[in-house]
Amino acid sequence: MIDPATDLLQALRAAPLFSGLPAEDLAQVAAVAAIRRFARGETIFREGDRADGFYVVAAGKAKVFKLSSEGKEQILHLLEAGQSFAEGVIFEGGAYPAHASAVTDLALIFLPRHGIVSLLEKSPRLAIRMLASLSKWLRRMTDLVDDLALKDVETRFTWFVSEELRARGIPVADGAVYELAFSKTLLASRLGTVPETFSRTLKKLQDDGAIRVQGKHIKILDATAFLSPLDR
Repeated sequence: MIDPATDLLQALRAAPLFSGLPAEDLAQVAAVAAIRRFARGETIFREGDRADGFYVVAAGKAKVFKLSSEGKEQILHLLEAGQSFAEGVIFEGGAYPAHASAVTDLALIFLPRHGIVSLLEKSPRLAIRMLASLSKWLRRMTDLVDDLALKDVETRFTWFVSEELRARGIPVADGAVYELAFSKTLLASRLGTVPETFSRTLKKLQDDGAIRVQGKHIKILDATAFLSPLDR
């Protein structure tokens, strides 16, 4: 876990949202930020809680999810170090639209709405980055809706792996390796399915010669299975 006295600036700089900011702008962000720690399984916020700020993952893993009336969990996003979430509250305020909790022991950088809004008014660079981050989040949510409504589990999985590899700067090509950062149960929920179906999907892709699974590592053997029709 990070030491707030020495590593807050470093953790902010590692987040894509803030990585390109000049030192003086980054220092202003750090001045209004605070470290919040959560134990594995602990709630970060609940849907409907007053939205008083957003978060950047400094260390550990988190999830954002919705609950159905029957209590079934649908994961909207799985988050690792450097990723931000709940940025929309900066402009909307109101209440958080989903639940969030710690998947592992977790250190988050909390950025209060009032402090960040004040900085946005002074820094066009930061405002542009915030808008870009919100646009990416909106795209992810739009893709998720399309994913769950129109695609089978195999297509959802190959799309997910392709997006994760690209986010890590890894080309989607034969020989590329994706390391599962979360359990298969969590990933199955993110894909809108159950672990048994997810396991069958992995087996089918292996049997078809598209991937090789070794523990948490998934090696792509046939990249064409991971490309959209427009990319082929």
